[in-house]
Amino acid sequence: MFVKPSNVGPGSFAIRLPILGVASLIIITTACSNDKSNNPQSATPAVNANVAETTKNPLTNLTVAVAAGKLLYAANCASCHGADGGGDSDFGASLPAKPSILTASDVVSAPDGKFFLVIKNGKMKDGKVTMPPARGVTDEQIWQIVSYVRTLAENKKED
Repeated sequence: MFVKPSNVGPGSFAIRLPILGVASLIIITTACSNDKSNNPQSATPAVNANVAETTKNPLTNLTVAVAAGKLLYAANCASCHGADGGGDSDFGASLPAKPSILTASDVVSAPDGKFFLVIKNGKMKDGKVTMPPARGVTDEQIWQIVSYVRTLAENKKED
């Protein structure tokens, strides 16, 4: 089975196959590349993953962080903690351990790093999980959630 010049036209399989092969190679190479400098999800430099309870939030543009954190909070946290952080959602009320009230003074006064670590690693009390660890979010996104949650107490004061 040889390709005859008379069988090779603009829409022929013999022409499309190499194009598909090159396109696939480009897509795979791009997807597997370790260079994430063109990652559109991140507008800030990589966030250091070494976090202690006393670590301050490393995100410098808090306006952008709060905006991103609000969307992440709605998708990942509000179902338990409530839209305003009051811990009073319908789903949260059905849980054996009631979700923390994120506008309470003990939560508001907690250092950023402690807040980050609770989100990342979850929380246990008396040997039971009271909050599962975050799944499917990056460290930067957790810092964005921390940035947004900090605004909940401020918004409550304005009401």
